[in-house]
Amino acid sequence: MKLRYYFVISLILIVIIPSSRMLPQPAGGKLVNNLESSGLKKVNTIGDVSVNTWANGKKAAFSFTFDDGLISQYQYVRPIMNSFGFNATYYVITSVVTDNPPIIYRYDTWPHFQELAAEGNEIGAHTVTHNDLSQMPVGDENTPGTIAYELYQSKKKIEEKIPGQKCITAAYPFCTYNDSVRMVAQRYFQAGRSCGSYTNSPNIYGMDWYSLGSSDIRFDQPRTNLSDDQDEFNSYVNILQNQLIPGGKWTVFLAHEVLPFSDIASGAANAYYYPVSTEWLTQLCQWIKQRSDDGSIWVATLGNVTRYIKERENFSYNLISSGPSQIQFNPEDGLDDSIYNYPLTVNVTVPSGWGNVSVSQGSSVSEVATITDGANTYAKINIIPDGGTVTLSPSTSNFEICGRVTYDNSAESPLAGVTLTLSAPGDTLRTVTGIDGRYSFVNVVAGTYTLTAAKSDDWGGANSTDALLAAKYFVNLASLDALQIKAADVNNNNVVNSTDALLIAKRFVNLIQSFVKPDWVFSTPAAITISNSSITQNIKGLATGDVNKSYIP
Repeated sequence: MKLRYYFVISLILIVIIPSSRMLPQPAGGKLVNNLESSGLKKVNTIGDVSVNTWANGKKAAFSFTFDDGLISQYQYVRPIMNSFGFNATYYVITSVVTDNPPIIYRYDTWPHFQELAAEGNEIGAHTVTHNDLSQMPVGDENTPGTIAYELYQSKKKIEEKIPGQKCITAAYPFCTYNDSVRMVAQRYFQAGRSCGSYTNSPNIYGMDWYSLGSSDIRFDQPRTNLSDDQDEFNSYVNILQNQLIPGGKWTVFLAHEVLPFSDIASGAANAYYYPVSTEWLTQLCQWIKQRSDDGSIWVATLGNVTRYIKERENFSYNLISSGPSQIQFNPEDGLDDSIYNYPLTVNVTVPSGWGNVSVSQGSSVSEVATITDGANTYAKINIIPDGGTVTLSPSTSNFEICGRVTYDNSAESPLAGVTLTLSAPGDTLRTVTGIDGRYSFVNVVAGTYTLTAAKSDDWGGANSTDALLAAKYFVNLASLDALQIKAADVNNNNVVNSTDALLIAKRFVNLIQSFVKPDWVFSTPAAITISNSSITQNIKGLATGDVNKSYIP
């Protein structure tokens, strides 16, 4: 009987709410969701602005964080992250970072952190001495052995050494904290990271910002070959696929030492804390890159995700004008503009006749194609809260970027299943090649774009001949073109040498299952500027390790 009762109530609700205009809209867009689940669409007013939960309309968020400021992170993590276009947060213990070599134990130097910061990575505070904050008195900023000293002085040192970047997040040593730690952290930081949780809510308020959850990977023993770590990979990815993405949540990944798998045993023998192999991290990045390219996961530093959420939670706007030829509004968030200046992705409802939209804010000018959801036409754009008036107007630009992706062999074999990403400030488009290797982006507006390619299946072709060719190139007995050099540099350190040759040979005989570099390389990124005509951009690809181009996919 209860089932029948609820069913009748559902029918009554659908009948008595024929239009969203009959009721005031609840906070958080709940009415929109209820109407859409009932098969109805909310009709918006021209000029309505709504913030996407995550940047660029992605479904969930993911942050890489690496603790302690270890030199192996610069040596091994940095090239992996750069190869996928990911930025990470590096939490440093300031008392053990030196200005120059020699280093202290396994810790890194400030020039390396300055380089990481210049590349878009975040340098966060992991205290001065890495002692347990929960066992300390609150104290003051100038008294060693106190919470205030550990947090304030670490932040101060980082901002002195990296003046172009504010230090806005901290990670607690041993992930331990109490109310006193959180209260002091609130004085100096915008967020504090702990452990104990695979996901965080997309909506975070108050003191919850100072107990953000993260998760590290604890590998079972023995770890004698790469397959021993595969169960941990499968378990972690299962959580991301079944909890992170469907829930629209935020996952913070935590790691310390990262080493080639061949060094894992010695690292464990020296009491390194659950070292992660470069092969494992590369495999994870490959999976996340696929989900990033398909619009599922937004990858950003912990600091930038913090900025985005707080800007979203505090967003408001003042509509100046809305009409058939122009929409103008002022976006605001009421936050400190020196910290909160990250672009927010918003949907602006525009007239249905607008195909492409010209968008300007301050000195930034871009064009985007509109999107229709069945009831509304809107422009998905990136704006800066408190960054000045945003103006939208219809544009008549309509161009195409197209071409073929083929293997770099004499047959020019077409490559299917290659994800092409066309990026510009405020706009990202994706498509996948068909069996003929062709791709096309239509309704592209005038502007400058970056075109990238990625592929994760059908790898092959690397063998002992390729290993020999890489070795010959290293000793100047053979020449390689630019794409061959990319394919030969399998450990992704921007140098082709005997180490790469050995890795190619090892993978050929199944001693390793992956390279540090992704399994495919392409003649991208390519910079494309459209002014008054369509563009044809053909792309060549090689399976990583297939230096002699012998593979026929």
